Amino acid sequence: MPLFLDRLPLHFWTDRTRTPPQSHWSVVLPVLVTDPNLPAPPASALAQSWCLDTGNTGEAFAWRHHLLTAGLDPTKHLAPTRAVLTSSLGARLLVRVRAADLWLVSNIPAHQGSPFRLHLDPEIPFHDIPTLPDPNLNRPLIGLRALRRAGLRVELDFANDTVSVWTPDPPAPTP
Repeated sequence: MPLFLDRLPLHFWTDRTRTPPQSHWSVVLPVLVTDPNLPAPPASALAQSWCLDTGNTGEAFAWRHHLLTAGLDPTKHLAPTRAVLTSSLGARLLVRVRAADLWLVSNIPAHQGSPFRLHLDPEIPFHDIPTLPDPNLNRPLIGLRALRRAGLRVELDFANDTVSVWTPDPPAPTP
């Protein structure tokens, strides 16, 4: 398995909406979001910070703002039905669902320019509201299902506050 993300620092932030403020750590990965089934992301695509959410049993989750920032139209590639999401606290939310692909962006020079596609099945449920989410409290999420399907190896090094990711070996060429 080739190393694809090498010792990215964990994200540290302080929630100042609480009294007293609370500090948090999260695992944030650089991700490109594209329309589905493209052979590669557009050259103009900008990486976003997506949070690895081990409690998310789905593929991914985003806010309308994250799709717009990626240059995607939230009204296109919609699933015919909505999804019901349940938070860890039991709150339920009915959300729209849009087809898209996620691409991990490497911090290793040999892999730059060759992002790793995470096919989503089904699609990305997203909170379709016009307000901008809080950049730390409302990050887009990558769930374990997408990482498992991609066959990734993820190492969290809490002694050094880093995350590393390995991708599967590319298929052998056919003779």
